Amino acid sequence: MAELNAQSSPLPRGIHLTLSGKGGVGKSVVARLVAEFLEDKGDPPRCFDADPVNASFAAVPAFDARKVELLNADQKIDSSRFDAMIEDILAAERSVVIDSGAASYLALIAYLEENDIIDLFKSHGFQVYLHTIITGGAAVTFTTQNFTDVAERFGEEASVVVWLNHFWEIVERDGKPFTEWRAYLANQDRVGAVIEIPKMSSDTMAADFSAMLKANLSMAEASDPHSSFRIMQRSRLFKIRKAMFEAMTVMAPQASAREKASEAAA
Repeated sequence: MAELNAQSSPLPRGIHLTLSGKGGVGKSVVARLVAEFLEDKGDPPRCFDADPVNASFAAVPAFDARKVELLNADQKIDSSRFDAMIEDILAAERSVVIDSGAASYLALIAYLEENDIIDLFKSHGFQVYLHTIITGGAAVTFTTQNFTDVAERFGEEASVVVWLNHFWEIVERDGKPFTEWRAYLANQDRVGAVIEIPKMSSDTMAADFSAMLKANLSMAEASDPHSSFRIMQRSRLFKIRKAMFEAMTVMAPQASAREKASEAAA
């Protein structure tokens, strides 16, 4: 049950970086989903956990995520550590998933921008995906602003992937879905994909998913017949895994806004 039909990755070799200034919105969950999706599609990624507060990504043995401390004592990016990570990434010659932390958000996006990091990755043949998460409820305004910041700063050169995390509360404003919000309409040309983490169809399914996360297991491990999860739990987790993998196929690469503009001018 644990295996889906593995095939060649539908995505090119990519750098997948989670970015959010709000803790607890699901960045590590997104990193886990992306890493497992790439693994299933025949592109096992090199993984890094750069969250200075929580090492949720590195805690999952299946992803073998290397813990990196990117901030120095002044809460700024330590250039020597960042440079070492970049060298590791370029030497790996495979896709990469980086889970960053809320505490390093401002310093990290400033460093990316000041040092033209995205262009550097692209010059070495990587497609760059910036994953930003929007949640409902009290955090909707803050997380939407994070999306706007990322789209406006980097949407011309990278693929901005928006994750709508409905797990706790449906993401909507005045009854309208994200694609009708002003923030999306102003930046839709900079958005490569919108992916939704659904509100679980039952409390049981939500409990199973939460139990998997707390056990630090991948979905493949948790839904495997040899796992400690019961038959119906494994079945529900496999269903979630299948649905999320289908949703992630929309990350197929598109020309960046800058490239589109260049083609139009030509």
